[in-house]
Amino acid sequence: MNVNQSEASQPTLEQLDGWCEQALSAASSEARTSAESRLRYYFPTFSESAAELSGAFSSGSERVLEVFPTIKGPAEAAQLMTWFLHQSSKVLSQSYVVRRLRVLVLNHLGVLADEQKEALRASLLEA
Repeated sequence: MNVNQSEASQPTLEQLDGWCEQALSAASSEARTSAESRLRYYFPTFSESAAELSGAFSSGSERVLEVFPTIKGPAEAAQLMTWFLHQSSKVLSQSYVVRRLRVLVLNHLGVLADEQKEALRASLLEA
């Protein structure tokens, strides 16, 4: 995904909810793919295969997975996902982000510091 000005800023809750709805229920496969690509940018799991990323990796080694600029790793991604989980009241959005968060935690729990694990646990128990 090529980042443009609108994607470099924090999306609104309504935008994220809309993309979740499209990703999970759009009739068109193109709409689902587009929404999923946007959501991967904001909610990366750092676990997708190259085929799933639809071009986020280039054939050369100079380009890596593109993510929202404030996300530096799994801890920041988990924070944004738990924020969204707390903010959204939409069932499809909650289902989508829980699935992404589960993949992130299962694959990267070992890289989180103990404090980050505790903060994530506390945040999820509040949800």
